[in-house]
Amino acid sequence: MRLAFLLCALALPATAQSDFARLTTAERIALGAEVRALLMAEPEIVGVAMAAPDYTANTYQDEARADLDLLAALADQVLQGADIALFTAPDCTDCTLALEGLQTLSDTSDATFTHHTMSSIEGAALALKLGMTDAPFYVMSDRILRGHMPQIVLRKYLTP
Repeated sequence: MRLAFLLCALALPATAQSDFARLTTAERIALGAEVRALLMAEPEIVGVAMAAPDYTANTYQDEARADLDLLAALADQVLQGADIALFTAPDCTDCTLALEGLQTLSDTSDATFTHHTMSSIEGAALALKLGMTDAPFYVMSDRILRGHMPQIVLRKYLTP
């Protein structure tokens, strides 16, 4: 296999080795065949490339842990025993839609929610602690969702 790849690389003109847009038809076919052969021989390459980020193994681990710790520390104030908290601001069309959607979801499922207005001193202080400035946003025990979310998204997170 390495011999075939070497032969393919040698067949490419020197300028095309770094500019794949200038490959001839024959070169594209040869390269495609080599890539296909590689993927057939080592399919785990695709799995690794398509895998979701693993926050326990990458450089964002500390930041992710700090965010989760912050949510845990503020859970009593933010969630107040509910499954989800919604933060809204006055004169916000998306906020009105978010509140209506969350109320409907709560009425049609076992999900509970609490509502914070960012125009109140308490709501503004909580939003500031969470590092959020734009309404609406939702807070759960393990995540913050920015912007208005359709009911189907919220239902996925809130119902078993």
